[in-house]
Amino acid sequence: MEKPLKTNVIAAAKVDETTITDILENGAIDFIDNGGLYVTGYPFNFWIDLDKTRKLLIIYSFWETMHDVNELEMLRFGNETSQNKVMLQFSYNAEYGRFYAYYTHPFSVGLLAPQVLKLCQKFSSIFDEVVKDGIAGGILQDFPDCPCGDVTDEAAAADGTVH
Repeated sequence: MEKPLKTNVIAAAKVDETTITDILENGAIDFIDNGGLYVTGYPFNFWIDLDKTRKLLIIYSFWETMHDVNELEMLRFGNETSQNKVMLQFSYNAEYGRFYAYYTHPFSVGLLAPQVLKLCQKFSSIFDEVVKDGIAGGILQDFPDCPCGDVTDEAAAADGTVH
């Protein structure tokens, strides 16, 4: 006998930015809502957006590449990473010198709050690992040093959060 779901499915028609902020707040996840949802409550920060027309939850972030990075090497890293990492897709924008990570999750049949929290956690941890690989490979910029005396940055450094 199957057990019923312990959580309610949020109907696709009811999914909006307020729904996502409620999920994050109920999950005690820090975020900034400044014209877009910037999630800061995981090891690697990212944005969440909604494409209401296509009913997609979009999670994305980026990291700066080295200034003298070889474009072919960067594209190769993006392709290999996209093949070897589950869930995320990666791309390189030479004009801005950025390496991007994206994940899109359809919500045409609804959304589960715990699922959103798990997707956020997975996105953050996978991209954190990829960025560290890129830094070790010499194609992504290293993590910045925290300025001394800035309590916010010291607190972030203490918990390992990447901003």
